Parts: sequence; structure tokens; C-alpha cells
Amino acid sequence: MRLSTVIRRSRLLNCAYFLVDDYRMGRRLRLGRIETSSGTRHRHGNIEKSIAYIDRVYEDYLRYGEIEAFRGSVCEIGPGDNLGVALRILGGGAEEVVSIDRFYSRRDEAYQQAVYQVLADTYGLGHLFQGDVAESNVQQLTYLPATPAEQFFGTAGGRFDFIVSRAVLEHLTDPIAALSQMSAALKSGGMMIHRIDLRDHGMFPRHRSLEFLTVSDPVYRRMTQNSGRPNRVLVDRYRRWLNESGLSGRILVSRLAGVRTELDPACWQELAVDVREQALRESAHVRSRLARSLAKTSDQDLAVSGIVLVARKP
Repeated sequence: MRLSTVIRRSRLLNCAYFLVDDYRMGRRLRLGRIETSSGTRHRHGNIEKSIAYIDRVYEDYLRYGEIEAFRGSVCEIGPGDNLGVALRILGGGAEEVVSIDRFYSRRDEAYQQAVYQVLADTYGLGHLFQGDVAESNVQQLTYLPATPAEQFFGTAGGRFDFIVSRAVLEHLTDPIAALSQMSAALKSGGMMIHRIDLRDHGMFPRHRSLEFLTVSDPVYRRMTQNSGRPNRVLVDRYRRWLNESGLSGRILVSRLAGVRTELDPACWQELAVDVREQALRESAHVRSRLARSLAKTSDQDLAVSGIVLVARKP
């Protein structure tokens, strides 16, 4: 039996692995080594799948925000190994896009250039490039790796019309503080659109989906603080922030614990009764073993494993 299989079957060995791995990542970061294989959705894909994913993310932003097009200045958090979404945002009416990332996702430059060429040909975006169709030649696009959101927005004051992210906030050390900084970085009337994945991202694959919520707080912190693994900030914390933020907005459920399929984002009450009950049963499996910081979380909030947060500044 492979060692990796043995580790994945054991909760204790899983935790030990992540403790060591996070320590190693901390050493790498202190040396300025920010390369990662995380966020490499387009690294080994094919052109059709890459374009379909970029189109889906872009169209989801429009749908979630209930807007027809972007405008003004836009910040995209965590683009990963491809800036195709930023390219589409520019092509859709934005004047500027700033893409920030804590890490630098490894990429195949030739493949990425091929993706950009198809996007340019399909959507008439050739005018956005100064010279050859290449990531470094996109006009009005600034790419800032090694730039954590928690640091960037603290000095961005009132700059952006939109701030968007997909499956990023769950990786921040303190997403609630970052959201407050993002609010300050929005112009009057500006909007933020975040799709947030509250799952364990494969940390405990041989266990129930909420097993990661049972690891003690001190141990979990040491398992995740450098690597960017899920921060365990759940929907109740985001709801509380939105209610206290002074912004108008909504939180919709996009995933439920123990339910494999993605959901069309909706309010809890609008979800099918059978999937809600399935997710509540999943919550019940960990209720008695929750980490102390999560012990008072309601069964319903434990059952929510993915959300869409949309908020507009007055």
C-alpha cells in the first residue's frame, strides 16, 4: 500500500502531514519563494476547457452582480495561472484591471499564450495587446503576485468600482478583516462579488466532508497559516460582517455539505428540502466533536459549504 494512501486514511497522520508541510511552506515564503502548484487549473487542461472555465467565471460575475458589463477600475483577487478572466473584464468595458495574488501559480507560458490567442480571436480582444498576444503585453492590466489581499487593500483607498474573486477568500488568513479593507477600497457605488468555497479542499478525503472542522484550533492554525489551506471561516461570520458593514448585499448558498453537485446559488429557504436535509445530517456527524471556536455554530450554518457574497457600497 502506498504511503500516501496510509496517510489519507488516518486523521492523525493527515494532521501530522499538514503540520510538516505548512512549516516547510513557511520556510519557503521567508526565502521569497512564492511558486505553487495550487491554482493551476489551466496547466494541464485543453484549450476548450480553459476557455469554457474562463467564460463561466466571467459570466457568473455578471449574473451574481446582476450587471450587464463591468466598468471603471476592477480588482481581481487570486487569478491563479491564467489572466483570461481579467482579459474578458477589460473586453467587457472595464478601463483597468489589477490582478493580485499571494502566490505565483506555475504555468506553461506557451499554453497560456494559446489560450489568450483564442480569447482574442473569439471576442475581438486583439486591441487590448500591445504587440504580440501575450500575458505581459495586455494594456491596462497590472498583475501583482506576492501581494496578499490583506496587505494590498489596506493602502488602496477608494480606488475600485469592482472587486471580484472566486474560491479565494477561504484561503486568506483573516478574510473578515480583508473584506472591511475591500469595502474601504471601493468607490461610492462600487461592488464586490465573491464566490467562496467553504469545503476542506481535499484535506481529509477518506473522511466525512466536515472532518476538518473537528481539528483543535491551535493545531489547525499551524496546519494552514503559511500554506493558505482553508481558514474555517464559515457562513455565519460572513453574514455577521455583511450585516455590520454598512453595505447592501446578499449571501446565497452555492454548495451544501455532503452534496456533491454544485447548486444554482439561492437562499437557504429556496433550496430543495431533500438536499437541505442531507446537509443537516452531515452536520450532525461532527456536532459533538467540533473545534471550540466552531462549537456554537448552528447546524444550518455548518451545512453550508459554499456561498456567493455580493455587496454594494452606498
